[in-house]
Amino acid sequence: MEATQPTLSEAFRQVMRLWPSGVTVIAARFQGEARGMTASSFTSVSLEPPLVLVCVNQTAQLWPVLEQAGQFSVNFLPEGHEHISDHFAGRVIEGYQPLTNEDPPALEGALATLFCRTWAVYPGGTHKIVVGEVEKVALGEESKPLVYWNRSYRQLP
Repeated sequence: MEATQPTLSEAFRQVMRLWPSGVTVIAARFQGEARGMTASSFTSVSLEPPLVLVCVNQTAQLWPVLEQAGQFSVNFLPEGHEHISDHFAGRVIEGYQPLTNEDPPALEGALATLFCRTWAVYPGGTHKIVVGEVEKVALGEESKPLVYWNRSYRQLP
């Protein structure tokens, strides 16, 4: 019996899980509706002006809110906040509302939060590549970041 070869998409997914990353929650609010999404597709782009990018699946519940809001936050999760990552990755904790009331909403207890205005949006296959200009930075308590690698949360030594 012949072993089937993985599709390019499956092989790409297997390779990408080998890349360790920090864990963020991207959040936005539009017309009173606040949404958040766990994302590891985040990076800095430029220091002048200060730009970051996030990649958001067009089918994500966050996308229509972020698209209309024109602003968003990027919240860096510290170790011990796996439950927040899981909550915003679709394993919802009933009655749990960790987003603040400010615009854009942020997460209490984040390692750091970047408050961004949407600078540009580009197509990216199934995703939208959202470039945000950082307008404000909030630093939380010093801690180690939550890390995701090979389909599991990890801790730095």
